[in-house]
Amino acid sequence: MRRATVEPSVEVKRRVTADGNESVQMKLHKSLRLWTFYVDLEESLGTLESTRAVYEWILDLRIATPQVIINYAMLFEEHKYFGDAFKVYERGVKIFNYPHVKDIWVMYLSKFVKRYGKSKLERARELFEHAVEMAPAEAVKPLYLQYAILEEDYGLAKRAMNEIYIARAAEIFGVPKTREIYEQVIESDFPEKDVEIMCLRYA
Repeated sequence: MRRATVEPSVEVKRRVTADGNESVQMKLHKSLRLWTFYVDLEESLGTLESTRAVYEWILDLRIATPQVIINYAMLFEEHKYFGDAFKVYERGVKIFNYPHVKDIWVMYLSKFVKRYGKSKLERARELFEHAVEMAPAEAVKPLYLQYAILEEDYGLAKRAMNEIYIARAAEIFGVPKTREIYEQVIESDFPEKDVEIMCLRYA
């Protein structure tokens, strides 16, 4: 597998450029099917480091799929390297766009909240806000609901209403429901500075 996936030499690349005929080595070198087989072998028979090296090669070649990212993160989770797993998810959400990134975000957010709960609440909020910001309108609602559960479990219920539903409520619930949410916030016992911001947004 190492021989089959080795990067073609400069000479081979030069020859391909000159005559336009792609060699078998050039095709194999970037075959995701072959690399997936290789990483499966390493996971079964190799070490964590040898498996990690193959995943890194896949990422360097830019042939990774969302499922490869999830599998790579799960490898670290199985070995209790949670920090490394979250770094892999972070790389994944930077590489892919919607709709391909959806599964990575879902895994990343749920695993992060399950692992850290209240201890890294601000970081979890940052992740949710980033996920919502990157998502198209049709993919936002499930993220908001997941975010609301985070706030209900670990944050402030009022903050959940304030931070989550108002930002893009019109896109999800329509104008009448958005008005209702704004009015509830303005009439509530939020701090004056927060109510002032809500009034400006409402206007």
